Amino acid sequence: MRNGIIILIIMTFVSSAFAQDYRSHMNKGQKKYQDEDYSAAADQFHNAEVLKPEDSNAKFNYGAALYKSDDFAKAAEQFARAAGASEDQFKSCSYYDLGNSLYKAQDYAGALEAYKGALVNDPSMLDAKHNFELAKIRLEEQQQQQQQQQEQNSDENQENQDQQQQNQQQDQQQQDQQQQQQQNQQRQDQEQQQQKQPQPQKGEMSEKEAKELLEAFEEDEKKIQEKLKKVKVRSRSGRDW
Repeated sequence: MRNGIIILIIMTFVSSAFAQDYRSHMNKGQKKYQDEDYSAAADQFHNAEVLKPEDSNAKFNYGAALYKSDDFAKAAEQFARAAGASEDQFKSCSYYDLGNSLYKAQDYAGALEAYKGALVNDPSMLDAKHNFELAKIRLEEQQQQQQQQQEQNSDENQENQDQQQQNQQQDQQQQDQQQQQQQNQQRQDQEQQQQKQPQPQKGEMSEKEAKELLEAFEEDEKKIQEKLKKVKVRSRSGRDW
């Protein structure tokens, strides 16, 4: 029994110490927030949340300090946690500030859902209704811009393809022209080479013709010699030798 009392006293002391630390961080955070030192306020509220993770008030204040520090993504996380941990009367405020954080982060679809959550818990929240309509307009504009961007990208891709095809055609034309020029140059070189070779003048025999004629003379000479061998030469007296 005595040991049980000691344990209870210790637990009460520890709980009291945690409670004092929690209140100290919350008070310091509120003081920093009022002084517009939002970064320092966020640190204090974060320390308070660590001590009491189930406490929605610390989460909400932490999110508010982050929002003022323009850290909208982290602020949205804290407001979402606060909305999940808070009572019904506090949920609407958490969802409302969650919607504002998502709106600032240009997550208009998420902001719409958050404002819906605020209105479900408090249908009379006029600011949530106003921001809901504004987020709907921004979402439509965002979707239109995305569609226009997609169409522009598609047009640019088509232009790039057309330009690429045109460049390929130009390259092919250049290659064809170069090939034609090479062929023309080769033909000119051949013609010039032929012009350099000696050509027979008009009325003159070519080397081939002269050779053929000489061979014909030699053949005729042989025939004449053969005939002369068959003829007997007579002397002046008319007698054969």
